[in-house]
Amino acid sequence: MRLTMHSDLSFKALIFLGVAGDDGATIAQIASAFAVSEHHLRKVAQELARLKLVQATRGRSGGLRLAVSPADVTVGGLLRQFEPELAVSECLGAGQKGCAIFGVCGLQQVFNESLSALFSVLDRYTLEDVLKSSKGVAAKLGLEAAPPPV
Repeated sequence: MRLTMHSDLSFKALIFLGVAGDDGATIAQIASAFAVSEHHLRKVAQELARLKLVQATRGRSGGLRLAVSPADVTVGGLLRQFEPELAVSECLGAGQKGCAIFGVCGLQQVFNESLSALFSVLDRYTLEDVLKSSKGVAAKLGLEAAPPPV
């Protein structure tokens, strides 16, 4: 399984904003820190704002800030928002009609169980947990003067 760029950027943006604290950041700052496209990051930021996870302010002194407490964002919940179709096989996804043995093959149950186990773990962790265990991230992102993560 591999996350889409959209999901990956959503996690990166939230980590950056969590480390940046009340100062927040611009899309350009986040894109530069992760060497990613501002265009793609802008789409992610719009989705994060739509989900009310970030506050986006336009204008000269605008930027992004976390709109929720990092303790309220679960890794599993965020992944479900950005990866609604996490099928590891065609028998779990929209292409079920394309499989000749769909519904009678035991592999479907194995994959369903594995996804349940994955989300069981991911749902136990929050953005706050990620920030607490991310030592040295501020320096790597050029935010040395920022307050320590939550």
